[in-house]
Amino acid sequence: MGNTMPVVSVIMPCYNDGAYLEEAVASLRAQTCQDLELIIIDDGSDDPETLRVLRHVDFPEVRILHTDHVRPAAARNHGIREARGRYIFPLDADDTISPPYLAEAVRRMEEDEKLGIVYCHADLFGEASGKWDLPDYSLRMELLDNCIFVSSLFRKADWEAIGGFCEDFRAGMEDYDFWLSMLGLGREVYQFPETWFHYRIKKSSRTTQFNNSYGDVQETYVRLYDRHRDLLLEHIDLYCKEMRYQLVDQLLLNRRLQEEVGKEAQASAARHEAEADRLKLEIARIQSDPLLEYVFSVRELKPKKAARWDRLLRLKKRIRRLLVRG
Repeated sequence: MGNTMPVVSVIMPCYNDGAYLEEAVASLRAQTCQDLELIIIDDGSDDPETLRVLRHVDFPEVRILHTDHVRPAAARNHGIREARGRYIFPLDADDTISPPYLAEAVRRMEEDEKLGIVYCHADLFGEASGKWDLPDYSLRMELLDNCIFVSSLFRKADWEAIGGFCEDFRAGMEDYDFWLSMLGLGREVYQFPETWFHYRIKKSSRTTQFNNSYGDVQETYVRLYDRHRDLLLEHIDLYCKEMRYQLVDQLLLNRRLQEEVGKEAQASAARHEAEADRLKLEIARIQSDPLLEYVFSVRELKPKKAARWDRLLRLKKRIRRLLVRG
């Protein structure tokens, strides 16, 4: 451990993420900014592979702290309390970042004292891939819903002023709550246009569980409103206009969806009608030919016998074609 204070403290909660941890740490070793310390918070992992990886973390300046499955917000707070860096950068143990991210974020933060949050664009990997389709940052959008992921650079002094991540959001969204608190301090946000953050999609995660629970989503957004009412009232015009924009978008989307459903229902009905007409013609054809009717009747009950009759029918068709030619 060096004696000088690092510029950035990377805070990495880890709960049974040993399969991904080495990849996350490797992305930190590749950073162009090397004035870093890494603080990994083992949040009660009981997976043998994770425990093995934690014993052999390859990073120049690293500390492993331990918590008893207190969940990400509390784990991050524990790590940040122990951090020595001027800036804090949370990175989950299953995600990665590109080499320029931290150096460029620090540079941008140093250039503008009004900034409180610096982040970038992101993409997805793992169970899904492609661009992470988050809206570009704007104050009015952030007032309505979160468009800043947790792996963003901020000052430890601002974390202290806010009182850390709120640990009451058991289902998630503590990062959104934290960013709203940062805006409440009067801090500004800068987003790089480059894609430097890579978010791993897993089959099941806290985020997917949250998004699939209407009750959790509703309760969480009501709590966010109650906690940040003053900020929303300060920007009430922006907030209400964005609500109206979103409402209009949803109405138009619902109308288009209903139109598409109606078109598909009509097309489906037409397909069913055409199939019914085809079956009627087939039945009429079978009933007009005693041999066809017999083969059809035994096809289900005696498949082998029906197969022989099918061969006979094919022979019958060939004979008819020959007679026609003759």
